[in-house]
Amino acid sequence: MKIHRFETIDSTNSFLKNLEGKEEYEIAIAKTQSSGRGRRGNNWSSEEGGAYFSFILKEREDVDISQYVKLPLVVGYSLLKTFEELEKEIKFQFKWTNDIYANDKKISGILVEKKNKDFIIGIGINLNNEIKGEALGKGLSLKSITGKDYIIEEVIFKVIEDFKKNINEYLSGNWWNILEYLNSKNYLYNKKIMIDLRDGKTKEGIAKEIDKSGEIIIEIDNKNETFSIGEIHISK
Repeated sequence: MKIHRFETIDSTNSFLKNLEGKEEYEIAIAKTQSSGRGRRGNNWSSEEGGAYFSFILKEREDVDISQYVKLPLVVGYSLLKTFEELEKEIKFQFKWTNDIYANDKKISGILVEKKNKDFIIGIGINLNNEIKGEALGKGLSLKSITGKDYIIEEVIFKVIEDFKKNINEYLSGNWWNILEYLNSKNYLYNKKIMIDLRDGKTKEGIAKEIDKSGEIIIEIDNKNETFSIGEIHISK
């Protein structure tokens, strides 16, 4: 397993995406990122003390490509399991499709990208870092909850080892158990939300369950609609 370490870099995802001859579970780790990205190009605040890393998952020939549509949710499931093992007293929740929350604030974000046969899985975790900039009031570090200093690379390697186990669980046909668990941790459930769609349109409604396809169900004008993409904003 190759590991690339950086004091600072624009984006660990971009580094791995442009790297030739990538190996499965090759990792890029940065102390800070100057252009850390979230889903749909949103900036991810990357103050020193957080865990900012990406790793490679190879597409398997014996797995239908449609199975990988749910990959961000499987990463979220795996992160929840890891965090709950690290800190059993904290209530962690999953915000569809790519965030982990605690105490109503973002603890971790996920970005999954694909190039050829490689999935690049990027993760940012607020561990020991101070929350600044646009994330102020929206994000939360684990240290601010527990008072502990975390060994960043220990957490990173635990996340990846746990993911190896959980992706195999998913690809072996255990989606229903994963889905049930994610819905038990569904941060958006019964919240009034607005969803930004790719065509520039927005819709408002009440968030419901994540369905079997991995889409979010939103009740709009007393009818359920499902969405596979879109940025969620919680209405005040």
